[in-house]
Amino acid sequence: MAELQTIFFLGKGGTGKSTASALLALMLQQCGRRVLLASFDDAHNQADIYGQPLDDSPCRMMSGLEVLQLDREKEIQRYLARTARQVRQSFTYLTAFNLDHYFDILKFSPGMEEYALVTAFMRLQERCRDYDYLIIDMPPTALSLRFFSLPALSLTWIEQLEELRTEIHKRKEIISRIKFAGREFERDKVLTRIRGIKTDYQALKAIFEDEGRACLFAVFNPDPLSMAETGRICDQLDGLDIRLQGLIGNHRTPAGVPPTMPARLAAIPVQTIPYAPDPLIGIPALKRYIDAHNLTFAGLLPRESACLPTIPRAEGY
Repeated sequence: MAELQTIFFLGKGGTGKSTASALLALMLQQCGRRVLLASFDDAHNQADIYGQPLDDSPCRMMSGLEVLQLDREKEIQRYLARTARQVRQSFTYLTAFNLDHYFDILKFSPGMEEYALVTAFMRLQERCRDYDYLIIDMPPTALSLRFFSLPALSLTWIEQLEELRTEIHKRKEIISRIKFAGREFERDKVLTRIRGIKTDYQALKAIFEDEGRACLFAVFNPDPLSMAETGRICDQLDGLDIRLQGLIGNHRTPAGVPPTMPARLAAIPVQTIPYAPDPLIGIPALKRYIDAHNLTFAGLLPRESACLPTIPRAEGY
């Protein structure tokens, strides 16, 4: 079995990320791959596309294709509960205080949404060992970019925290040797926890930067505002050493000439999704659309070139 590959669909709100990710999930399923499609977007568009309620447990749509909807509020509560438990384990003297009130307030803190998404993603990586693909329908651009920047940002202050804690531990150890000569020192639970967090974020950062394990596709509409935002996505990911590997031009209207591709996007492979006069709701409609347009993502997924026929780059892109 090939290593799990995660495919992220990013883009401006309303560009068609959910439709594009649903189409790719179905095409890969038709190639015999086992696929989990996870929506991280609170809009619940995947539930609308598949015509049934979804929650955070995978729902089987057909053999080899399962879909789930992340519950962001539930993920935040789960993250806070785990954090509170770890704090109590590391700082036993805090059991005399009521921490629940503080964690109830903490759920409104800036950054909590991206922490919840990151922990949910890390858990999905563990759950998806038997899948070939994990496809993630991401929320709009601002939250998505905070999600991808979180590992690098967290590692910056975690490394400083580790250095500070190590120095504190050294000083405590010297004092302990003076007072308790010959006794074994208690393990520093705080430092152990800091290093565990550091390892987790290093692993996550490595996944985002490894093109063999993570593919990032940006969905855009052929209009100047959408393409300008796509350019900003590309620039910010570049600053994180994460490469945008594919562009998906989703035509929302039957006519119109696509604008000139910005120079920084010109070298990125493009998949065109033609205008659909009828709603792409339900698996039969998705299948008819794929067949009618000979739709393929092979140019964006090199390891599937034998399964998905390659078609030329779209005219005008």
